[in-house]
Parts: sequence; structure tokens; C-alpha cells
Amino acid sequence: MRIEASAPGKLVLLGEYAVLEGAPALVLGVDRRARALLEDCAEHERCVDAPDIGVMGAHWRMDNEGRVRWMGLDGGEVKRLRLIATVIEMLCAGDEPAPFRIRLDTRAFFLDDTRLKLGLGSSAALVVALAAALAAHRGCERPTAQRLIAMHRMFQDGRGSGLDVAASLRGGLVAYRLHSSAPRIAQAAWPAQLQWCCVWSGRSADTGAMLRHMAAWRARAPASYGLLLRDLRLCAEAAAMAINAGNVAALLETISLYASGLRKLGEVSGVDIVSLEHRAIGACAAACGVAYKPCGAGNGDVGIALSEDPEQLREFRARIARAGFREIDLKLDVRGLRVLAQSSWSGDIPEENVPAQAQRINAGQGRPLSAGAH
Repeated sequence: MRIEASAPGKLVLLGEYAVLEGAPALVLGVDRRARALLEDCAEHERCVDAPDIGVMGAHWRMDNEGRVRWMGLDGGEVKRLRLIATVIEMLCAGDEPAPFRIRLDTRAFFLDDTRLKLGLGSSAALVVALAAALAAHRGCERPTAQRLIAMHRMFQDGRGSGLDVAASLRGGLVAYRLHSSAPRIAQAAWPAQLQWCCVWSGRSADTGAMLRHMAAWRARAPASYGLLLRDLRLCAEAAAMAINAGNVAALLETISLYASGLRKLGEVSGVDIVSLEHRAIGACAAACGVAYKPCGAGNGDVGIALSEDPEQLREFRARIARAGFREIDLKLDVRGLRVLAQSSWSGDIPEENVPAQAQRINAGQGRPLSAGAH
């Protein structure tokens, strides 16, 4: 059997930080995909190829405690494979799978052929694609959004809201909110008249370090944290209402206000959310009448610029190019998770091996399975 699974990356339109306090977040699935290609092995082996983290031919077995044990790898290689081991362990729950070889591809999440990450959620997209491929190989139901988020949080030492996982699973524009029982994920319509582009700040951000610094400051100054996050939460609520109403002018206003709130949060906390690079890009946007904000935890990575006026956005693109910044070619990816499964003998897979929540594959056509509702 040959199984190919892919999931898109994400851009946070609005809601970072505040989503952890119960605010809604708006996040886009974008057309940079993490891919997992799984094939049965005739030999009794289980092998992972992950060239983007410098590991090829990593053989493993599952021990009596349900833990993945890598064979013949050094400590650095084992550490780089921690996400893959986490997904396998949580999905298989101690039940060692049939032999397979899997190749993982996240090249699209880097700047050209460099090792600079763009900050588009490669780890979340890889969790979604890898878990879906393994579930199809085992002939079981795909993990729910809640379970996928738990896998990603385990890899991140308990941190993260899950909004990046939701974007990778569903694609398009996603309205996401944490909830005590399960995350709430709803598809939203992107306004036809609203145009956008993505700008590379020039350096990758260390999101984990920023979140740790923010948590430490929150512990020292809970009152200040609460006041600033309240303002962000109110702004996020207004943005969610604007997108539901199709009110583009109100949405652009809330995005600009949210960017201002992030800047104030960074200044008060000492966490460099809106870095000098983002401030320079923001100045270009303001000069052109365009809304702009950093995406995600900030400090580096990318930002998003938006406008209803194509001419304003063209002027912004020209201005950032003169300032030495680079636009990253991204488009909205409405497909979300995609899985293509083919048997080695007939080009399709028997119906009983298809997860019940998925669509059937047309015989001989290898039609992708849909992501399903989570």
C-alpha cells in the first residue's frame, strides 16, 4: 500500500496570545504543504526518512512500554525526531504497526533552499499529515482535531493553543476558539474584495523562547497581563463579528488595532513581539493606507498586509521591495488535509480499509479523501 497525506501551513490573521485566554482567533490555511509518503515494507522494518531535519534511514521499534526506540542514532538525531516519535506513540498506543517506510517533506516551510523557517506552522502541518497517513495505514479512524492538538502540545511540552493544527486540518479561513471540553473550529468565508500579501521580516523567530518569556512576565505582573489581554480579547471578538457580517472595513480596523495591542503588550512585557523589522514594514503599510500586523508570536517570521484597494497593495509591495523586504508568495489553501491511498496491486484500496469518516476512493482513480468534519 502507498499512502500520501499532505496538510497546509497557516498564517494567523488575528488572535495570537489572546486565544490562550479564550478569545477567538482567525487563521488562514496557506499553500505551503507538509507531506508524508508511506509505503509498506516487505522486510520486517520500520523506517523514517526526514531529510529536512537531516535524518535518513532512521529505523525504530516499539518497546514494551509503547515508546519508540531509534536504532543506532545519536542523541541529536533522536531529539530531531521527537515530533515523529510523539505522533507514533500517541496514535499507536503501544500497538506496534505493520512494517512501513515513511518519507516526510517540509521543504515548503523554509525560505528557498536555506534553513530559515518562515514561521508557517510546519510542525503542526506535519503532525496532521503524519497522523493521517499512519491512521490510513492502520485502517482506523483519523484522529480528531482535539487528539491532533494533544499530539502537537505533547511535542511542545504542553504549550500551544492548537489554532495552527486547526488550520492545517481544515484549510481556508478558520475561526478557532479554545473550550474546556473541545476546541471550537468553524469555517468562515474570506471576503472576495479583501486582498492580502505576506512579508518576510528577514529572520526566523524563536516562538518557544518568546512564549516562555511571556509566561514568566505574566507570573510577575498578572494584573498588567490581564488588562492588556482583555483589550486584545475584545478586539478579537470584534474581528470575529466583522468577518461573520462581511464587514471588511471593520475587519481591517480591528486588525490594525490588534497590531497596536500586540506592540503595547511587547513593550510592557519586554517581549519583542513587534520587532524593528515589523515596525519598518508597518510604517510602509501606514504610508500606503494598508493594514499590517505580525503573524503568530512575532519578533521575526512573517507579517500580513491587507487592503480592499488593489492599488494601495501594489504601492505597498513596491515600497517594501525598495526597503529591502521580501514578499512571500502565498495563497489561501481551502483544501485542508488531503489523503491519497493506493494499493500496490490495483491503484485503489479495499473499501473496508478506508476510515469510515472519509469519502470513498473511486476505483482506479485514486481520488483524495476529504478531511472530514472535526
